[in-house]
Amino acid sequence: MKKHIISIFALVLCASMSWAEVDSSTDLKTYYATANGKADNTLRLALFEVIKGHTVVSYNDLGIIMQYSDTEGADGQNVVDIYTNCAFTITGPISWSNTSGVGGGMNREHTVPQSWFNKQSPMVSDVFHVYPTDCKANGNRASFLYGECSTGSSSSSQKCAETGKLGASDWTTGTITYTGTVYEPADEYKGDLARTYFYMATRYADVCANWSGGAFGSADNGLGAYTAALMLKWHRQDPVSEKELIRNEVIYGNVKYNKSNKKQNNRNPFIDYPELVEYIWGNKKGQSVTISVLDSPYANESPEEQGTGIEDTEVVGPARKVLINGQLYIIVEEQ
Repeated sequence: MKKHIISIFALVLCASMSWAEVDSSTDLKTYYATANGKADNTLRLALFEVIKGHTVVSYNDLGIIMQYSDTEGADGQNVVDIYTNCAFTITGPISWSNTSGVGGGMNREHTVPQSWFNKQSPMVSDVFHVYPTDCKANGNRASFLYGECSTGSSSSSQKCAETGKLGASDWTTGTITYTGTVYEPADEYKGDLARTYFYMATRYADVCANWSGGAFGSADNGLGAYTAALMLKWHRQDPVSEKELIRNEVIYGNVKYNKSNKKQNNRNPFIDYPELVEYIWGNKKGQSVTISVLDSPYANESPEEQGTGIEDTEVVGPARKVLINGQLYIIVEEQ
């Protein structure tokens, strides 16, 4: 029997969230305990202390860990490309090429371009922001900022097509705008990339304000104002997926999913507890966080599994409404 838990908070922010079968391999409440009671930038710096000093996977070994971090369900065979619908199949560590046509091969895509931090370690091989992508799509993105464009160009071949597009930015909010060329990924990966950027602004809180490129800085807790606003929008629209949960576990070193001998031994806080984003960049800035009442998309960290703070429950057809710590959840059971 599967149980799908949908938070009304998540519904307001984005869409229904399915908390499925992936379990966290560590006690998250304990892992993030030192961030308890912190707010705003102080919270970001507390999380930095938790996830810094990770085990560095070398640039040459990225293909080894990515065989599991970036394949369907960590199957070690079917690569997930965040920029195309190409079906890349592997039988071992991902190998890299430099081909010109879509579907011809893969390369290591630094979602935070290497040039922004002068190819320095450990950023250059931090798996949380490096993804395997099609060579042509990788080249199209280049080092442009992420953004949204109503019209843009994409590459394709007889094999497959790019799902992202390159064009002139036309997204704006309030007084925040950007008019340059941007790369817009497919909707299903926008939240992934947002939480990647929030991770980078936190893991490298001591240096990211000095990076070039315009996405990072001191305007909004490690991010530029434009990127902070856009990533917050994407984070809310595209909730944490099973793919992200498994990728987080592989990078941390959960042997259930990571069958390689490479791991970083750190986690992405914004996959573990998506609501932390709101406390640093969103509508809860200035409020102190209570780690013990945060909800996680991991099955063994969900409110129902925790069994605490349940205030009221009501059965409505095939669903059950549960009020937990002031938030309403809808639990749908499927045979």
